[in-house]
Amino acid sequence: MNLIHQYIYREVLILTAAIVGVLTFLLVAVTLFRTLSSLLYTDLPMYLAVKLMFLGVPLILTLTIPAGLLAAVMIVFGRMSSDRELVALKAAGIGLAPIVAPVMLMAVALSGIDYLLIAYTVPQCQKQFNSMKHEIVTKNPMALLSPQEIVDKIPGWKILFETKQGNELDDVQLWQIDDTGHLSRALRASRAVVDLDLEHQQLVLKLVHGREDDFPSGGDMAGVHSGVHGEEMAETVSLNTFYDKVQRKLAWMTVSDIWDIIYAMKSNPSTEQPSPYLTELQARVSFSITTFTFIVVGLPLAIQTQRRETSFGVIATGLIVLLYYVLGQIGHALKAHAGFYPELIIWVPNFLFQTVGFYLFYLANRK
Repeated sequence: MNLIHQYIYREVLILTAAIVGVLTFLLVAVTLFRTLSSLLYTDLPMYLAVKLMFLGVPLILTLTIPAGLLAAVMIVFGRMSSDRELVALKAAGIGLAPIVAPVMLMAVALSGIDYLLIAYTVPQCQKQFNSMKHEIVTKNPMALLSPQEIVDKIPGWKILFETKQGNELDDVQLWQIDDTGHLSRALRASRAVVDLDLEHQQLVLKLVHGREDDFPSGGDMAGVHSGVHGEEMAETVSLNTFYDKVQRKLAWMTVSDIWDIIYAMKSNPSTEQPSPYLTELQARVSFSITTFTFIVVGLPLAIQTQRRETSFGVIATGLIVLLYYVLGQIGHALKAHAGFYPELIIWVPNFLFQTVGFYLFYLANRK
């Protein structure tokens, strides 16, 4: 039996490591490319680029580890089932439970690693990642602005321009959005010079040959009022919201931080709803056992389908992962609605998948 376990451990571990490595590399590369493109910071030092890349790795691992182990199990056990190796083991008097025990232990161990990543490492990396982005933007405000695309990174504003050279923009259009999401002002200029006012946390745009139009609050386009025209106009764009490092942002909190807030709400009731914090706490725990859930449903599927093709294992893995995460997003979407008990809904994917998985195990063990 030890020989069988060593064989399964070796096959699954090697394939899991390969799949996780490839998926992580690809996702890190895409994340890094998007980050650098959005910042448009061409003079970004190499050490900052590398640090940004590594800060995103823990979050990516929480996705690639469950998917990697599931894909490896689908491929290895699908091949063993197709080659009748499992039938031979059953004929030798070895039940299904001892055969799959090594994979189950691996799933539990990786779930523990996932929990540490999700509960502590990822929030800290996310907070540091955002702090670094703010620091980069503070040193180079032009990193916020991308030519030939609508820039909506600054709350309350949308900016579009043709080209950028240094701190000068050509053919500039600005739209100011009110609190209701409606257009309130529109400005256009042939050229704009951008300066950063760090003291007041704002961008100062000096518009050359500028024009301003005011829009009615009701959204009636017939009530548009032509405003100021001028050879030179100054417009300030506040960055207060952008620079605001929200200390209680859920994505940056560890599990311990969330527990502290929940206990504080119980001892000192306030108008703030605890539902988002309870849902986030339950989501962290629920998401950490994704690896185990995937194996519970993936193993019997691999055993019963009897397909040795790698493509089948990859496709089945994709469908399982997609369905699981789509169901999981329902709980997240309802976290502000306490009446729907989102902290319980967040467990539905695990409950559903594990119920189906254990039932399939029951059927497979009877054959």
